[in-house]
Amino acid sequence: MPEQTEGHTTGNQVEKTGRENRKGLHQELVARTFIGKPDLQIVNSSEYQVKLPEIRELYKQAWRWHGTGRYHYHKDQVIDVLKEIADNGGLIPHEDPLDYTRGVMYSVSTSPSRTYSSLYAQLHYEKGKRLRNPFQTTAGWLYYVSSIAWSAAVNDRRLFRRKFREQHNLSDEGTAYFHNKYAKTKIRGKDMIKGGVSDIVGNYPVLIGINEGAFKEVDIAKVLQTHESRSETPISIADFTHIEVPAGNVAEVQNLLRQFGREQTPVIALEWGEELCKSLPVSYLRDGRQLQD
Repeated sequence: MPEQTEGHTTGNQVEKTGRENRKGLHQELVARTFIGKPDLQIVNSSEYQVKLPEIRELYKQAWRWHGTGRYHYHKDQVIDVLKEIADNGGLIPHEDPLDYTRGVMYSVSTSPSRTYSSLYAQLHYEKGKRLRNPFQTTAGWLYYVSSIAWSAAVNDRRLFRRKFREQHNLSDEGTAYFHNKYAKTKIRGKDMIKGGVSDIVGNYPVLIGINEGAFKEVDIAKVLQTHESRSETPISIADFTHIEVPAGNVAEVQNLLRQFGREQTPVIALEWGEELCKSLPVSYLRDGRQLQD
């Protein structure tokens, strides 16, 4: 076996350092594109730094994510979603007409990706407010829509036919079912890139982390499996890793949970979760691959 020279060792180290630098630059580019550059006000906060190890641990435990809002429309009434969750002891399956292979089902919709779930949650912000700027929001929607379109091209090209989509309630009118939960006005694609679109006063995004094994994933259309999963059974609040809401709403959510005896569920600032994500691997940011120790 040839003797390894000092020059050879140095060359390997340089090559390894180069790979690590490129990987770091790629991660930073993806993080800035999807979420934004570091917020120094948060990074330099002693409160955030103290809480950071706990948040990291919660993110390692989170297997699936559920995005929603504080308030939804139900018929002509505005309901308090978080109050219902606390009162019911978890997430309860609701009508879900999106899976064209099954028809209308009752399920809880989740995703392995925090980034994906947070895009949907952000729509619940009262109109005019936002979590990320329009560039990052647009980049996120473009990535996931393109990814789903690619999956459709591979798994079921019928989805590109207008008639097929209309027959299976996948037209704009059919999918408006989801927008109707938080807005009575018609929502267009260009509205979604601006951030919040809800016309419910005081509405804001809610993200829920869910422990592995909290539910059995049901079989759904392959195109939906790209970034989503479904539970046909309730997901207990005991199986929540934590809840994320905007920093200004953390105290009120903690008080609400306390009223229902659910104060053991951690509540953290959504902005803190965003800040942590800026340092996490690309595989996690884009597709929700679980974090390892």
